[in-house]
Parts: sequence; C-alpha cells; structure tokens
Amino acid sequence: MENQNSPYQAPESELSEQAPAADGFHYVGPQNRPTSAGMHWISSGFAIFKQDAGMWVITMFVGLFVALAINFVPVLGTLVSSLINFVWAGGLMLGCQAAYEKRGFELKHLFAGFTHNVLQLILLSFVTSLIGMVLMFTVVGSTYLEILSGSEMSMAPEESIELMLSVLVALALMLPLFMAVWFAPALIVLQNMPFYLAMKESFLGCFKNVLPFLIYGVVTLVLYILGAIPLFLGLLIVVPLIFTSMYTGYRDIFLAEVEKPADQAVFQD
Repeated sequence: MENQNSPYQAPESELSEQAPAADGFHYVGPQNRPTSAGMHWISSGFAIFKQDAGMWVITMFVGLFVALAINFVPVLGTLVSSLINFVWAGGLMLGCQAAYEKRGFELKHLFAGFTHNVLQLILLSFVTSLIGMVLMFTVVGSTYLEILSGSEMSMAPEESIELMLSVLVALALMLPLFMAVWFAPALIVLQNMPFYLAMKESFLGCFKNVLPFLIYGVVTLVLYILGAIPLFLGLLIVVPLIFTSMYTGYRDIFLAEVEKPADQAVFQD
C-alpha cells in the first residue's frame, strides 16, 4: 500500500501532495508567480514581522551575540559557525510558521532548528560552504586563503582591482548555489525534505520566478542599504524582514490551497 503521508510519489514527480496544513494549504512543488509577487513577499513578510516586532528585535540581538561568541573561538569557532548557518535559518522558518498561524514568534525559535531535522540542516550548511569555498578558490586563487586567515595583505592598485573583479566573477558563478539554498531551510523543516532534494526544489522555485526575484532583490538591497545608514539600527528591521519574506515567498511558490470536492462543498441559500 502506498504511504499517503510520504513526500514522494512516482512516476510523475518525486513529490506528492501532502496532507493539507491547518490553513488548507499543501505542498505542490515550485510554481510560476507573476512579477508583482516579489513585492507581495515583502509586504506579507512585513505583516508577519510587525505582529511580534519587539521579539524579532530581541532575537536579532541574541543571535548576533551568540554568533560573535562562537566566532570568538579561534579556528573551531569558524568551523562550527559554517556548519550551523542554516540551522539558525531553519529555526527562524519555524518561527515564521508559528507567527503566520497566530501562535506567536518567540526567542526559542532561534534555536528550534537544533531539534528539527538538524542533521539535514547541517549537511546543507556543509555542502554549501564546501561548494562556495571551491568556487572562490578556483576563481580567486591562493589570495582567498589569505582572506580567510585574516592575514594582512599589501597590494598594488592594479592587484586590488583584479581581486575585486575575481570576487565578482566568483559571486556570479555562485548564483545557482544561492538559488539552491534560498528556500532549502524552509523546505527541510516545514516539508521534511532531505537537503539535496530541498536544494533541487529551491533552485527550481527560484529559476521559475526570475522576474519576481529580480524585483525582490532590488527592493531588499535598497532596504538593506537604507537600514545600514543609521548606525546599522535599521537592520534590526530589515534582517527579520528578509527571513519573513523568505517564508512568504516559500508559501507563495510551493504551496496551494486545497479545493474541497463538490460533494463536500457548503452551499448557502
């Protein structure tokens, strides 16, 4: 007998329609959205943020403190930090889900990823860091290792320009990687996907919505720059907004409302 709760099906797709959530939405895979969706993700994300704005700000402060404490440990701190990058993101996605369902965003959600599919989130962090390092080293060369080590470098102006161009090329090459991880934490913790399938679905979701993401990217970049101007204080709003809009983008692209069968429809006189 086929397991109806499995997130997979064959032969049409690796994913099946899961049981609908309490709000009547279920997973249907990456869908094309209109160009205006990019702004919708931001506005919907802000609506989620403002419900628990104070708690989001507190969480950002605590998260920054914890991150600084971890990175303060030489070598080991950097390694640990690279392995749990998406563990934090996964926990915040669970927090966004709770806020969306009117259960409230709480500080505990910052750490929720450590108790929900943590191995898959760590594997996502590891694979992403490894691919990123290989790409950067391939394009930038040994200079990248010097940057990672934090050693002082003296360069001629021409060398600095060449380094900047190399970094820009590396970032361009990493665009597919960014696409593959953007929705991956949400898919791992909210759809219980293995990391490799979450990366595949995330990439397809971004690829099918290039224009909405172009609008989204430009607007969030402007917001980030503006947020950094007043002593970086505006980032206490912009950074949570990036996470909440990531969640609303996930809902818009990957979820659809379940239609009631005709024989279960409710008719009114």
